[in-house]
Amino acid sequence: MARQQQQANHCDLWGDTAIPGMLLMHADFTSHEFAPHVHDELVIAVTERGGAVFDSRGVSDQAEEGTVLVFNPGEPHAGRLGRSDRWRYRAFYLDQQALARISEGLEMPGAAGSAFLTNKLQDPELFSTLHRLHEASQGDTSQLAREAGFLDSMAALYSRHGSPRPAAGRLGNERSRIGRVAAYLETHYAEAVSLAQLSELAEMSAFHLVRSFKKERGLPPHVYLTQVRLQQARRFLAEGMSLAETASAVGFYDQSALNRHFKRVYGVTPGQYARALT
Repeated sequence: MARQQQQANHCDLWGDTAIPGMLLMHADFTSHEFAPHVHDELVIAVTERGGAVFDSRGVSDQAEEGTVLVFNPGEPHAGRLGRSDRWRYRAFYLDQQALARISEGLEMPGAAGSAFLTNKLQDPELFSTLHRLHEASQGDTSQLAREAGFLDSMAALYSRHGSPRPAAGRLGNERSRIGRVAAYLETHYAEAVSLAQLSELAEMSAFHLVRSFKKERGLPPHVYLTQVRLQQARRFLAEGMSLAETASAVGFYDQSALNRHFKRVYGVTPGQYARALT
């Protein structure tokens, strides 16, 4: 992760291995000013605190807390603090590889050449979705969850504000294919499962898979995987396996991830559960 510091300004920049072609930035500026510039990538930014004045398409506008900004590849823009004394925001930079992933995952062939007709989006639900996705890239969230979150976020962005828009095909009876995916998750729960693997197994797009899986099983694939891991963790704990060994054996990032998911689902920590069995 690269960090730049100057006076009271700072920003972090990193990539997410789950989404090739995507860079993420978390910035907190008190004096920085962006000169007019362009990006080769699609830029999406969500303002967490304060705000800024941005110039694009021949006009100036204000980005406030909760605002989503979108700049098309090659679109000139500039930014400065303006009426605020602070601008803290999170940004996504999606190159052609990431846009191609959106095209394929959302069954939307034109996404790589897409255009957003306005830079400023006032959409609280979309803001929250994008903000969660950005935060997840810095935590212990599984690869499958980050991939699913990326697709959900991009589906929300494009379906509400983009052109073209995702083709949400009708869901049919795909019980047997979803059953294959569920069986795979139940067998390979300790592995870093990817959405691409599951899509290939189900012979359907990632977007269609997530929707179909939720229809058939009541949960999206990444949540289903977490449940499988927790059920197996309970078995290992009952056999006397340590917390650290259990976390590793079922595929969680570390023991703290096991603790967090276990308590969220069962209301007690895995340590409490293990002690109750003795």
